[in-house]
Amino acid sequence: MPDDDRFDPTERSEYELTRSANIIVPMPPLRKARICGALALLGSLAAPLVATLPAAVREATFAGPPAATPLGVAAVALAGTVAAGLAGLGLVALQRRLARGPEPTDDAVWSFLAVEDALTGIGFITGGLGVLVGLALLASGHWGVDALDALRRNGVEPYASVSALPVTPRLTSAVALAAGLVVFAATVIVVDGE
Repeated sequence: MPDDDRFDPTERSEYELTRSANIIVPMPPLRKARICGALALLGSLAAPLVATLPAAVREATFAGPPAATPLGVAAVALAGTVAAGLAGLGLVALQRRLARGPEPTDDAVWSFLAVEDALTGIGFITGGLGVLVGLALLASGHWGVDALDALRRNGVEPYASVSALPVTPRLTSAVALAAGLVVFAATVIVVDGE
């Protein structure tokens, strides 16, 4: 085993030791926040995906411009984007609190670990699934009208217009771009502030 002072337990705080033994996803909070920011930023592909659909799909499915049509799937992608963005900001705030001190007491350690795990789950699972499933369904028209017909036969309508939720792919892309950039900027500010 190589001599590596990074992992000397005597130089680590009680919180870091407890965290390393009990956290579900063993990454620093800032790295998790950056992954959440990347997931949020990925949602900005919603408008380009529907804007570049083949002409046959646009004519068969949309009455107006696809990027400006309220779609249920765009709402799914937007929900994932917001979840990833908020979780990323929460992880940045947690990292900032831990860096500024004081070190959490024994009782508070478990609260911090629970908050970190919850934010990780919200960002990675809720955010990741929302963004990836939403984008996959928005992109499904790129495989042609036959692929859309196959999805419809299986009960999936990727371009169902939902007037009750006026969420368009364009709105999803704008929110995703803003959320991703805010999370990345927050991680840089926290790192520079430490």
